[in-house]
Amino acid sequence: MSFAPRVSLIIVSRHRPEALKRVVSSLRFQSYTNFEVILVSDAPDRSFLADIPASENMLHIPFDQANISAARNAGLAHAQGEIVAFCDDDAVPDPNWLKALVQPFRNTEIASAGGFVRGRNGFSYQWKGLTGDRLGEDQPLAIDPSASFVEVRFDGGRFAKLQGTNCAFRLDALLGIGGFDEGFRFYLDETDVCLRLAQAGYSAAFVNAAEVHHGFEQSAHRSANRVPLSLYEIGASKRRFLDKHCIKDAVLPAKQRFFADQKQRLLRLMVEGRLEPRDVPVLMDTLQNGLNETRQGTDSPPVRADRVFKPLKSRENPPGVALAGGLFATSALFARAQDLAKSDAPVIVFRLARNSLFHRRYFDVRGFWVQTGGIFGKSSREDSVFRWWTLSKRTRRELIKFYAEFGVTETQIL
Repeated sequence: MSFAPRVSLIIVSRHRPEALKRVVSSLRFQSYTNFEVILVSDAPDRSFLADIPASENMLHIPFDQANISAARNAGLAHAQGEIVAFCDDDAVPDPNWLKALVQPFRNTEIASAGGFVRGRNGFSYQWKGLTGDRLGEDQPLAIDPSASFVEVRFDGGRFAKLQGTNCAFRLDALLGIGGFDEGFRFYLDETDVCLRLAQAGYSAAFVNAAEVHHGFEQSAHRSANRVPLSLYEIGASKRRFLDKHCIKDAVLPAKQRFFADQKQRLLRLMVEGRLEPRDVPVLMDTLQNGLNETRQGTDSPPVRADRVFKPLKSRENPPGVALAGGLFATSALFARAQDLAKSDAPVIVFRLARNSLFHRRYFDVRGFWVQTGGIFGKSSREDSVFRWWTLSKRTRRELIKFYAEFGVTETQIL
């Protein structure tokens, strides 16, 4: 029998209902079947789920606090799976995400696992493997691309740093360390959890095939183009992390490096024209105010709710289908994709013009993935600026390169 533990997938959302609807719309295409969905959002009721297939099986918990750790603990209180997974509201996981993400948990020494995160264009990576330390500073970790997953053990100094938009934990291990520390309202919340699990003797894993696409939607902390609106919360969380984990003599130098790094980030944004010069000192003041705050946290697990595990779906998806065509075929492509999506088949639409424009891919809330660009254009940095392709050959190449986990067995050219 294949390894398929019960999974509780928790998604936290605040002030982003359209983004939440997009990720929720994608979940029925997961190839994994033994999972439930718990949504923790500021929506007052379930009405926003009305048109989303299978949403009747999702649990919605109204939650209107600006504290991601407290929101995640609210989800943990209701989780009934052996494994609890997290994805952000501004992200969409690939169809085989959960199936790949749970595999390391066969090893009972592994208490957490994470995958890779692609950015807005659907191709470039935001994060792969990272390790962190007690200063809250991270560095890249090389991951063997041929391995199904790579186990990372705590060496007393560095530990596996997972991303909150693509991670999973053993529920009993996570509750055993007290859940999420609610002193981290935003930033370093999952890093604190990863360190405490490492200190408890568990190892972690990075999973090559567990991919999520992350869009960086607008929030109270940043604009739609990723320009910070305030650095207060990341400053306060950095202070909380250092107070909690760092030896006293190293705290001041760590704060100074963090302050300098953030200033360099703002100056880069200013040079790029995305930030006004007058905004830099104002934002740096918000950072300093956050760093000056002494914040209390939590150290006890959330009180568990009494409920029954309710899987999102009970059957496996049909084989995936790829549709390809030019700009004039857009209406036909999308109509056909919507029709196929009704059967829960993963559908990829290649809408490719006869030019060399760069490619982009995304999930459409109507229930299918879309890749746009030019037939002769680049879809990765390794591609040449121009290469001659036919539509069918380019479609086949993209399927092999980026959609191996989608289970596509049929390609239709419209």
